[in-house]
Amino acid sequence: MEITFLGTSSGVPTRSRNVSSIALRLPQRAEVWLLDCGEGTQHQLLRSDLKISQLRRIFVTHLHGDHIFGLMGLLASCGMAGNAEAIGHLWS
Repeated sequence: MEITFLGTSSGVPTRSRNVSSIALRLPQRAEVWLLDCGEGTQHQLLRSDLKISQLRRIFVTHLHGDHIFGLMGLLASCGMAGNAEAIGHLWS
């Protein structure tokens, strides 16, 4: 398992830190799991070595904006890339 801190800046992003989001890369399963999805998480994913196409699980710890405001944009992008099916099953 590999942990990538995509954002650790609590409620307000700074120049050097994005809001809450942590990615877990599970190489043995070829999957990425996301813990929280603050605003700007997509950009942080693109700057990392992680593959959005491997995103399979998104866990939201609580419903504060700094933990969920990036969720709709990320899901929309995954849908446009054809990855919505893999993530869409999480909601059933």
